[in-house]
Amino acid sequence: MKQRSLDEIIAHFRAGGFVALLDAPQREGEADLLQAAQFVTGQSLNFMVQYARGLITVAMIPESLRELQIPLIPPRFAAENAPRFAVPVDYKPAITTGVSAFDRAATIQALIDPQAAAEDFARPGHVFPLAAAENGLAQRAGHTEGAVALARLARLYPAVVMCEIMAPDGTMATGEPLAAFVREHDIPLATVQQIQQAAELAD
Repeated sequence: MKQRSLDEIIAHFRAGGFVALLDAPQREGEADLLQAAQFVTGQSLNFMVQYARGLITVAMIPESLRELQIPLIPPRFAAENAPRFAVPVDYKPAITTGVSAFDRAATIQALIDPQAAAEDFARPGHVFPLAAAENGLAQRAGHTEGAVALARLARLYPAVVMCEIMAPDGTMATGEPLAAFVREHDIPLATVQQIQQAAELAD
């Protein structure tokens, strides 16, 4: 597998490509497959469903969720570092059941559409927004914050589709199974720490 520089990874992401983002071993030590929300299609979402296999979410900044009146789900009995889930939604004007890859892609595109209104989104639905911490990676060094920071480094809209990468046997892909995944699909791999360091330099 060719090792790519962070500049190459950012350029690849800016062009609409997938990036695998690995968090620190002391957190989960797992990777999510990312694509900038503005590039998502039914086909790319289906790839995530078929090959990454985990839960599909959309990392967003809190302001965007507030504008669409999509509330956060109050945590209860959750781990201290748990992601901040918002109420799941469907974009009513463009979906049938809401669960197909194409319906979910339509909902994701609507989440970043400035013409979309709060009342266009049925709640609950099939797309799970996640709110990044208000202070980003400085506050929480998770996949959600790393994904939003990567979008900003790539000068894209700060919303990113994410899917945890699972191995074919249903366990989380770490170590060699993760290396095999990115190698097989020629997907560049970055770490949350790399993104955080680049974001700090960019500030």
